[in-house]
Amino acid sequence: MLVGFALLRWQAPLIAIGAVGVALVFIGYLRQAGHDLPARQLIQTAALAAVLGVGWALATGSIVAESHDVALSGGELDREKLLTGIAIPVGGAIAMLIPAAVLRLRRGVTRLPFDGYAVGALSAVVFTSAATSTRLVPQFATGFRAEDLWVSALLVQAGIQGLTLPLTALTLGGLVGLALWAGRRRMIVASVIVTLVLYTIMGVTEYTPAPHIVHLIVHAAIAVVALAALRGGQRAAGPLPEEPNPEGEAGRARVLVTLGVGAAIAVTAGAVTAVLTTPDVAKIVCPPDCGRPPIGEPIESNPRFYAADGSFSVQYPGPGSAYEATLLPDGVELEFTGGDTGMLELFGLPAANRTAKQVAEDLINEYYPDAATEYEIPNAMVGYEPGYGVVADDYPQDASGSFTRLRLIVMVAVKNDVALVASAIGPYREFTPDFGTGHPSGANLQLAIDMGKYVNSFRWTGVTD
Repeated sequence: MLVGFALLRWQAPLIAIGAVGVALVFIGYLRQAGHDLPARQLIQTAALAAVLGVGWALATGSIVAESHDVALSGGELDREKLLTGIAIPVGGAIAMLIPAAVLRLRRGVTRLPFDGYAVGALSAVVFTSAATSTRLVPQFATGFRAEDLWVSALLVQAGIQGLTLPLTALTLGGLVGLALWAGRRRMIVASVIVTLVLYTIMGVTEYTPAPHIVHLIVHAAIAVVALAALRGGQRAAGPLPEEPNPEGEAGRARVLVTLGVGAAIAVTAGAVTAVLTTPDVAKIVCPPDCGRPPIGEPIESNPRFYAADGSFSVQYPGPGSAYEATLLPDGVELEFTGGDTGMLELFGLPAANRTAKQVAEDLINEYYPDAATEYEIPNAMVGYEPGYGVVADDYPQDASGSFTRLRLIVMVAVKNDVALVASAIGPYREFTPDFGTGHPSGANLQLAIDMGKYVNSFRWTGVTD
């Protein structure tokens, strides 16, 4: 079903069924299997897990999404982003185990390991489903069908957020629950360590600018390791009881009907949400929406950066602006702290006999390997030198960030075998009469409004201001 929706680009039902599909299957499994826990305790556990999942996603989803704008200049390792990328999935792993731990501390709870597995797995998978649903809500507003999102990205999204992520959570939650109910201290410690290590690997992988398919493969490998760990935990806890199912085929049929109804409700809810939340974007029609006259921007007195090797210089926003500047030997990284946020970079690198187009393509392929070119910028200039410009989009696929469509604008010019690069990276936002320059534009990136004044402030060595 997930693959079918992805191939059809029906993202609304894909999101809906991907967020709750594994949870529905597990709930159906619990109805078939025998356990001694009262339904009320399971409902309370699931409710607490759902609340924690929604809260965790709201608190952290935008933080991860904002860290997707990786610098093209290849500066120093951003330890803060790396630590954030690790801390959020690890923190989520801890949070998804809380409902099971709370129930375990209550009096009158059964001590059968299988019941612990059921509680831990239910807690983790409901937490993950709630968090995933919350993170992907913005994607509903892009329409029932993903016209601009390529099929490969939807397939990876389905694989990570619809299958491997909830399966990993369910498995590791069940492992920890099994250990808690078995009451063996070493087993509890080992299960928690395994969970934290696997989620740490998940965080490191998502920080790394690797192709989406690599992320999917790593998530699949993590799920396999988690299943192996659960199998080991089951052996350590003893054999699971074989509970007879007196309802036989009729019981299984009812479970299948329940799953079908649940899936239908989820798909319908997703479709309705997409229809209701997709806005009607106002188009720029000239006249009357012609914007202001295209007069030149006032000249500003900004600081000038000089490369360590003396090969070029460039102006950059000074103190008091909406940018936080980081000066590197070969350029300036400017984190945009206002509006839509993003990263503006002004830097140089050896051209190594490459053309401006080759330099731009190499940079994008290294740091955004799955980005797709939207269009090439005609008559692009950097430092008033003819060069090459390109606009590309990327859809980061991870387990912890909110849905994001990144827009990349990269402009390069080469002179004296030195390539000067201006790049802007941030969330896609379509220009309308109420947002942007007022003129029709395909930039659709807030940083692009400010980018032009710095692009042509580049100077190669020997060129005076």
